[in-house]
Amino acid sequence: MRILLLVLLLPTYCLAEVINWIVVDYPPYYILKGEYMGQGRDEQVIDLVSKKLVGYKFKRHVMPASRAVKALGRSDQVFCMASLYRNQEREQFISFTEQYSTLGLSPAIAMRKSLVDKLELGNSTDVSLRYLILNHGLTVGTTLNRSYSKEIDAILKSSPSEQLSTRAGRDSLESLTYMLLKGRVDIILGYPSEHAYLSKLMDANNELTQLSVQEAKAVATGYIGCSKNPKGDIAIKAIDEALAKLNHSKQFTTVMLRWLPQHMAPTLKPYLKEY
Repeated sequence: MRILLLVLLLPTYCLAEVINWIVVDYPPYYILKGEYMGQGRDEQVIDLVSKKLVGYKFKRHVMPASRAVKALGRSDQVFCMASLYRNQEREQFISFTEQYSTLGLSPAIAMRKSLVDKLELGNSTDVSLRYLILNHGLTVGTTLNRSYSKEIDAILKSSPSEQLSTRAGRDSLESLTYMLLKGRVDIILGYPSEHAYLSKLMDANNELTQLSVQEAKAVATGYIGCSKNPKGDIAIKAIDEALAKLNHSKQFTTVMLRWLPQHMAPTLKPYLKEY
């Protein structure tokens, strides 16, 4: 009887379930240091979702990107991560939301403005990556083992190997941006928000611009995934309910547009469902 009484007297937060949010050092999705610390897109989504969840405590765990998805396979706790791609392989050990947690533009190319002018692409909002590689002989910088979508991956696979420059490591896109500014490659591939973030840090003279790729789909959606166990399944349902409301909010729209290049924001806006 005394034990039962003590349990009843415990503060509610002591009895709350715990969601362990996985965080990776990957700007601009997670920004763990510097001037823009805490303003990453995905970490702001986590903040918005967490505020809507009642009866949960939250912990954040910084992990290397190589370990992050595997950590969701733990069966003894609830680990969750934002902005994941859904596929059959992952669905074997991850429970996914039905509602998307992030909505962004598909991979784009960054180029020097001087080259854009030389090729007379100045009035274009999107370009054919295949045409730029095969007809203009442009060199492309990519990140090792990164998928850019089925369509773009197919173009890269069929491109001459001497026109491809690949970099590995966590700072690979930063390294590629440096090469682009120095004229060592003509194009680099990445998501528009990544290009915009690195431009803020590295492109002091405003030499670079971003263009959409005609062969890619317009938008890319990401989902929240949690450990596939009974508690994780319950957490996913609660998160799904929160996302159903958040996806129509002004706050969500603001977060999704935060790191997009200004000239590309109008492309995404029609897909956002703000009331």
